[in-house]
Amino acid sequence: MEIQAATASTTPTSTSIPTAVAFWPFVILMAMIFSLSPFAIDMYLPALPSMATFFNTSIDAMEASVAIYLIFFALGQLVLGALADSINKAKLLVIGLSLFAVASCMIAFADSVDELYFWRAIQAFASGSSVVVFALVHQFYGNQKSNQIISYVMACVVIAPMIAPMIGSYILMVGTWQWIFFVLAGLAIITMLAQIRLIPVSKVSSNLQPLNLTTLLTGYKQIFANSMTMAYILAGGSAFAGLFAFVAGSPFVYIEYFGVSPTQFSWLVALNAVAMIVMNLINARLLKDVDSTTKLIVAGGLLFIVGIYLAMVAFLQLSLVYVVAGVVSYVGLLGLTAANAISAALANAQGNTGVLSGVNGVLQFGLGALSSAVVSIGHSVDASTMNYTMAVCSSATLFFVSVLYFKSRN
Repeated sequence: MEIQAATASTTPTSTSIPTAVAFWPFVILMAMIFSLSPFAIDMYLPALPSMATFFNTSIDAMEASVAIYLIFFALGQLVLGALADSINKAKLLVIGLSLFAVASCMIAFADSVDELYFWRAIQAFASGSSVVVFALVHQFYGNQKSNQIISYVMACVVIAPMIAPMIGSYILMVGTWQWIFFVLAGLAIITMLAQIRLIPVSKVSSNLQPLNLTTLLTGYKQIFANSMTMAYILAGGSAFAGLFAFVAGSPFVYIEYFGVSPTQFSWLVALNAVAMIVMNLINARLLKDVDSTTKLIVAGGLLFIVGIYLAMVAFLQLSLVYVVAGVVSYVGLLGLTAANAISAALANAQGNTGVLSGVNGVLQFGLGALSSAVVSIGHSVDASTMNYTMAVCSSATLFFVSVLYFKSRN
């Protein structure tokens, strides 16, 4: 087993942990923590019809629980990310995972839709504690190894949304929808126990900032006032917004417009995940010695080219294979933009890694919600709305990486 000693960050205000941590168990633990939300979002989707019957309500009312989760997950990242610079990060995770497990069980015992919504909101907010993952990676391994670890974590996390609905379906074959949430609670408890074993609270002994409103506002001010940091965050968020546009538009484009079957659709979506996993692994292994900013700038330029290609495919109304080729290329490049954007931003965070992680999560979800809303509201008759929105997202990414390019030269 490869053992890596913690590396001090080059940022003067940040701290590192001198105790060595087993590399792969650390990566797997971070992936487990970060995967809980994708599981919580996607695992119960096959159960929505049976849940609607149980609560004597409509499918729309059950689908609203997804939106509630996303809203409170973003809120949890923002609040808990800010607290992470003033509270022991391992302790914050233990509290978050414990509350996630309790809320998951309470959802299973819910007797009304209102109870479901309440505990779903608590579950989502608690899951926002995963925002400390990036901060912990940076704290343990500093600038040098963070990019590689985050790439591995992202490669693992991409798998979660693919297998979560299948796991939910298998659970429904042998039990009721309530067991899906019991399983989620079990996953949270297993993750918490693994975290306590590998990263106990006593091991995360960093110089914490005093917990008060002035400190929090100062942290936010430093993040938003730092144009380089914001360029990193917005470059990664703009690129990811294109993925949200695909998620919102692909069912119509692939199934209704091009006439593929639901099974074929699932395979095409899986192809995107494979492309992203491969690029994350390339980023972690083959390109591990290349500077994160350089990789992000190059990936942003390539993403813009793919965006122009998608726009041309829509304009010329080309066939499905051309759309799939463009989408797979776009999603694959996210394997370079996502990990490198957050890694470079963390290195530039001036000690406010928790605040930065929270801002990154909220902006990423916010830009994603905006792009998906554009696609959903737009009157789709072909692939144009989806493709043009993805092209706009890639153009925004190019703008922010261009800012990084010129600033890094000064």
